[in-house]
Amino acid sequence: MDQHIIETLGKTKVFVEDGKVVKVEHAEKRLEYCPVVEKVFGIQNLMDDSARLGVERRIERWGMCTPARKIKETTESFVSFGASEILSNALNDGLIDAAVTVCDGAGTVITDQGDVMQGIGVAMSGLTLTSPIVEVIRNLEGEGAIILDPERASIDQVAGLERAFKDHDCVGVTLTSPDVAKMCRDVEKANPGKKAVLFGVHTTGLSRDDAKALIDTVDLTTGCASRHLRSQIGEMALLQVGRSVPIFAITQTGKELILNRMKHITTQLFVETRTLPELKDEDQPSPLF
Repeated sequence: MDQHIIETLGKTKVFVEDGKVVKVEHAEKRLEYCPVVEKVFGIQNLMDDSARLGVERRIERWGMCTPARKIKETTESFVSFGASEILSNALNDGLIDAAVTVCDGAGTVITDQGDVMQGIGVAMSGLTLTSPIVEVIRNLEGEGAIILDPERASIDQVAGLERAFKDHDCVGVTLTSPDVAKMCRDVEKANPGKKAVLFGVHTTGLSRDDAKALIDTVDLTTGCASRHLRSQIGEMALLQVGRSVPIFAITQTGKELILNRMKHITTQLFVETRTLPELKDEDQPSPLF
């Protein structure tokens, strides 16, 4: 029996076994509204069953946590500016050589293919535990991906970066904590001539100190529903895309990745200089925490 734990709508934990949601543990603090959930799933008011429903829809749409998991996707299929979209374009255009990410059924994954990065990331949300699914691992390996731990599907972004540096010079990494970010920087320092591009994701619920530490360490980060990240990003941000669930570039490298993504947007874009962060209260996830 395979088991998976997904954090969604903030810190609500959804437990999946053999492709079925078997339990939901609601956090003390949880979202009542998320603009991304409304856009993708059409759910405006987040109720007690919204976390379950959201994961069940991902299982139906992308085969999440099942042997039928879709692992390839185009970059125009979800949101304009998401972590997977930005990293996918960066891979395709040679700004990074590989990406270290996390996939249900496989754990930490290293890929140099943009459509695989997008295929993994399009359905992803706060995966904290997963089990190996043979078909998912086989399909990923068939696309040239490296599975860090195919026996256990463990999630270890630091070890993933160490492995990626054996074959690649510039590697993007998605991560969720400042401690992992710092360890990735230590790996980067231990490998002269190598570069890690760190992307903070799933930042809702970070403490004030953790939010500041993450901002000080990564190249880009999502705002998610993080109150402390929004309140401290201030002058550190070089570029922001999106207002409701923004993504911030903190370094020049991060800025270049977002600008590169802009080149691939086929709809109209509006660009303006502003003091950051630029947020509208009525468009934000609610509540922020």
